[in-house]
Amino acid sequence: MQLVSIQLLRAAAAVSVTIGHGQAFIGFPMEKLGQSYNWSHLLPWGAGVDLFFVISGFIMVYASERLFAQPRAAGVFVWRRLTRIVPLYWATTAFLLTRDVVKRQFGWDAADLVTSFLFIPWDTYHNGVPRPIYSLGWTLNYEMFFYATFALFIGARREIAVALVTAFFSALVLVGSFHSFENPMLLVWSQPIVLEFVFGMGLALLARQGFTLPAPMRGFLIAAAVAALLRDFLDSPAHPYDWMTPNDFGRVFAWGVPAAMLMAAAVLKPASSATASGLTRAGVALGDASYALYLCHPIVMAAFSKGWFALTLDGLLLARAGVALEVALSIVVALAIYRLFERPTTRWLQGRFWERGVKPAAGAAPRAST
Repeated sequence: MQLVSIQLLRAAAAVSVTIGHGQAFIGFPMEKLGQSYNWSHLLPWGAGVDLFFVISGFIMVYASERLFAQPRAAGVFVWRRLTRIVPLYWATTAFLLTRDVVKRQFGWDAADLVTSFLFIPWDTYHNGVPRPIYSLGWTLNYEMFFYATFALFIGARREIAVALVTAFFSALVLVGSFHSFENPMLLVWSQPIVLEFVFGMGLALLARQGFTLPAPMRGFLIAAAVAALLRDFLDSPAHPYDWMTPNDFGRVFAWGVPAAMLMAAAVLKPASSATASGLTRAGVALGDASYALYLCHPIVMAAFSKGWFALTLDGLLLARAGVALEVALSIVVALAIYRLFERPTTRWLQGRFWERGVKPAAGAAPRAST
């Protein structure tokens, strides 16, 4: 079973991040040229990451229904997640490394390379903020840590597994709140943002137990979440646009909680047999390609920006038009990459190993699309 609402939220999260970065690829060069750029702070565009994390927590529980308490569950789960995440991330990282070699700007050492490819938090840029070579991959370092932790406990019953993951993450955050880690791995893994995965897991338990919210309550949650994001309690406009957003309790409150509210409204509702509209099908397709959009849009935008300014289009068209065009181009490229590379590669790899021999637990419902 595929949860349409989840795919639509994935699409929204990826587009939000893409819009935020799209402004940077046009706005920063304009400012360097002495031109002014009117940054849009309508929404905190980076909050798309927080929505991704809540979605990830939900999907890992919801889609693992037939794996809980199975003897080979951990291996199947890990293989499924690796085949989903690794190929495209390694490909984009290798592309950037090749670019650096061609430009003779290759300055990475062995530790930088190993930690980047293995999703291990590392202070690659020596600025005190752990980031991989492809800095956008910082979110995947969190994702892989979540997957690894989840795999440790997936052999238990669903509710117990979720409780153990929750307890482990909560303990890490509690220790991190009283102790400042210098080790980049512990520093990253003890950040409160990991609790956003917990939000998603809790919602998945409610959904699997058949809990639903009445329409007025779902409408209230959506309205409250949108209002909170519009208000942006992190006060993003008061910071420089290249501000490194902290992954602290403030972010969880300002962006993570509204993301969880949107998720609750999307998934805690009665099943519907209504036929999907063309717009919904387009949103689902973009949700399928959301990972490709997230990873590939900076590469597309870097090339677009160079062409935009080389052709002096910044002097002919509105800057917002440039942002809209590069976002649209990124979406088109992401859809192509998903269909031509990500989906076939993932299906081939997942069909080769580990999937045989794991039977659904008694009464298990069909799994969600991952």
